Amino acid sequence: MGLWGDVTNTMKTELNNFFELSTTGIYTILLYVSEEVTLTIAKLGTYTFSGGYYTYTGSALGKGATNLKHRLARHQRKDKKKFWHIDYLVADQNVSVEAIIAAETIKKMECTINSYLKNLKGAKVPIIGFGASDCRKNCKSHLLYFPELKTVDYLIQKLVGHSQSSTGIFSVVVIL
Repeated sequence: MGLWGDVTNTMKTELNNFFELSTTGIYTILLYVSEEVTLTIAKLGTYTFSGGYYTYTGSALGKGATNLKHRLARHQRKDKKKFWHIDYLVADQNVSVEAIIAAETIKKMECTINSYLKNLKGAKVPIIGFGASDCRKNCKSHLLYFPELKTVDYLIQKLVGHSQSSTGIFSVVVIL
């Protein structure tokens, strides 16, 4: 059994190859901050991000520019107009996208996935309100920090397993 287990509807694909993705779904971006960085995040204020691994969970349930494929492509670009909180973080030269777990669904489930991640050992909320300005489930933040994590493998395994067992998720794609 490999890193992703023998889960049937899971695919691995290259980071810039989105043709397999559904048009609607939820996603978790696994980020790596290579060295401490201080950023001003829109109206949230100025924050220091310690080096290490972070997750950001969101949804893309719209059509056209707001669908899953376009949203994930946007989140990977460094040069863009900063619209969402995550734009400020991923645009920094010390931040890299290590993997994305995307799940096909028509339900707004990012709070469910975020809550699952928040309950994993070592998860911390680094900034109250980050990516959660429209959150109705009191997540506090859709950005989480895992200071003790050495690789993203653990998070990938956990997310794929949890997503595959969640009602309302049709398939899961691991983008590396």
